[in-house]
Amino acid sequence: MAVPVFCNSCYCEPRQPRPRFCLTSCGHVLCEGCLHKGKKDECLICKTACQTLVLSKQTNPDVQALFTGVDVLCKKYSKEITQILEFQEKHRKHLLLHYKQKAEKLEESLKKVTQQMQQIQCMKPPEKPALPFS
Repeated sequence: MAVPVFCNSCYCEPRQPRPRFCLTSCGHVLCEGCLHKGKKDECLICKTACQTLVLSKQTNPDVQALFTGVDVLCKKYSKEITQILEFQEKHRKHLLLHYKQKAEKLEESLKKVTQQMQQIQCMKPPEKPALPFS
């Protein structure tokens, strides 16, 4: 369900053909009538300097999203989020497989070197004790 639009001053709701509504840069929504009651470039609600944007069907989608219900946004972005999560999981699994294969090769090399060292030690003649100097 979309978030209802209403004037933050007089609490009127949109109706055709008037009033039009504006969004202030400080985040308040005002109808045209209340917008003109305040000072130019000052929010009627919080009295801070602000700019206004007329709300319409041509308004930037990012601004329109502010008035979209969370349930609609969740449905919209859940597919995209799922695709991203699946990609990242596949990417991590690929990297993990690489490191597992690398570890297996290193373990095999270590095993071979250990066997070679044991063979060399078996072939080596016993060391003779050193003669004491007189």
